[in-house]
Amino acid sequence: MSLRRLLYHGAVYGLTTATARLLNWVLTPLYAHRLSVEDFGRMSELYAWMVFGLIVAGAGMETAYFRFSQGKARPFWQMLGLTVGVGGGIAGSLALAVPFIGPALGYADRLSLLWLTIAIWTVDAWGSFALAYQRALGRPARFAAIQLSHVLLLLGLNIWGVGGQGYGLDFILWANLGASLLRLSWALAWGPRRVSSSNDSLPTRLLLTYGLTLAGMGLLGATNDVLDRVLLARYDLAQTALYSAAYKIAMALALFVQAYRQAGEPLLLGESRGDLCFYRRSWLLYHAIGLSGVLLLSLWAPLLVTTDWGGLLPRSLFPSAYHAALPVVPILLWANLLMGSLVQASVWYKLQERPTAGLFITALGSLITWVGNLYGIPRYGYVASAWTTLLAYGGMVGVSVLWGRKVLPGAFPLGQIVGGSLWVVLMQWGTSYAPPVLLSGVGLVGLTWIFGRALAQKSP
Repeated sequence: MSLRRLLYHGAVYGLTTATARLLNWVLTPLYAHRLSVEDFGRMSELYAWMVFGLIVAGAGMETAYFRFSQGKARPFWQMLGLTVGVGGGIAGSLALAVPFIGPALGYADRLSLLWLTIAIWTVDAWGSFALAYQRALGRPARFAAIQLSHVLLLLGLNIWGVGGQGYGLDFILWANLGASLLRLSWALAWGPRRVSSSNDSLPTRLLLTYGLTLAGMGLLGATNDVLDRVLLARYDLAQTALYSAAYKIAMALALFVQAYRQAGEPLLLGESRGDLCFYRRSWLLYHAIGLSGVLLLSLWAPLLVTTDWGGLLPRSLFPSAYHAALPVVPILLWANLLMGSLVQASVWYKLQERPTAGLFITALGSLITWVGNLYGIPRYGYVASAWTTLLAYGGMVGVSVLWGRKVLPGAFPLGQIVGGSLWVVLMQWGTSYAPPVLLSGVGLVGLTWIFGRALAQKSP
C-alpha cells in the first residue's frame, strides 16, 4: 500500500511540480529572447544565490517537522516561528550589508536586484515550511492548488510584463516576490488552528540543532547544484547564460526528482520508516522511471530546442546563440538523476540521527564541486561545470549507498541500476546510427525488462 501511495502522491506532486516547472520553463525561452545575454546570465546568478538563501532561511525546519511533529498543530506554529525568526534575522542583516557588498559583486548600479533576491528567498522559505503541513497530512490536492496559484500568477505577470510590455529583470523579480507572497498567505490560511496549550511543544534546542545541522548539510549540497553558476558569473556572464540554458533543459528530469522527494520523504522518514521492502522497491521504481527520463530527454532535447516550429512560434525555443550548450545536456541529465538517488540514499543517517555522516558525505560533494569548478572553469568553461556536477553527485551517492547498505541491508540493490544505466548509455551512443524513435522504443522495452521482475517482488 505504501508503494501505491508513493505512486499516487508522486503523481499528484509530480503533476503539480511538472506543471509549475513547465510553465516556468515556458518563460525561459521568453527570457532568452527578450533579455540580453548578460542580463540572462545575471538572472541565473541571482537565482543561484536564492538556492543558498532559501536553505539558510528555512533553518532545516521542514525536515524537522516531518521528523518530530507527527502532524500536531502546536509544533507547526512553534517551528514556523523559528523559521520566521532565523530567516527574518538573516534577511535584515544582509539587507543592511547590500550597499557594501553590492559593488564587489558587480551590482553597484543595481542594488535593488540584491534586495529583491533576499526578499524572495526569505518569503519562499516561509512558504515552503507552511506547505509542509499539507504534505505531512497527505493532502496533495491542497498542496497542488496552492502551488499552481503561485505559478499561474507568476506566468501571467511575466507574459504581460516581459512579453507584452518589454519589462526587464527588475520586473521579473518583483513578479516573483508577489507570487511568493500569495503562496505564503494561502498556505497559512490552510494551516492548522492555533492552540493555546504548550503540551505539544518540542525543545527549541533540539529543533534548532537538528534543523540547522541539516541546513548546513543542505548548504554544502547546494554547492553541487548552483555554485557553478555563481563562479561562472565571476568569470563570464555569457558562459553563465549558455550553461543556465542547458541546465534549464535538463531541469525537465528534475521535475520528477522533486516530485519523488516531496512524495517520498514523508513516507521514508515517517509512515514506512524502517520498512526495508518498501525502501528496496521505491529505490528501484525511482531509477526505472528516472532512467527512462534520461533516455528520452537526451534523445529528443536537441530537436525540441533547435526546431523552428512555425505558427505561434516561428523560431526555435532558444536563440541560436544558446545552441552551442546542447552537448552538456545529457551530462546534466545524469547529474539530476543522481540528485534524486541521493534523496533515498541519505535516508539511513536521517533515521538514525547521524548528521555527522551526512555532513561528511555532503562535504565530499562540496569539495569535488569547488575543486572541479575552480580548476576547470578558466580552462574549459561551462563544460567543466557540467562534468563536475556529475562527479560530485556520483561521489556522494556512491559513498552513501556503500555506507547505507551496511546499515539497511537490502534497501539499495545495485544490479538493476547498473544494468539499466549501461543500457541507456548504449542507446545514447546509438544516436549516430539510428533515429530517436527507434532508440526510444528499444530503450524503454529494455528498461522494462531489466526492472520489471525486481519490482514485482514484494519481499527482498
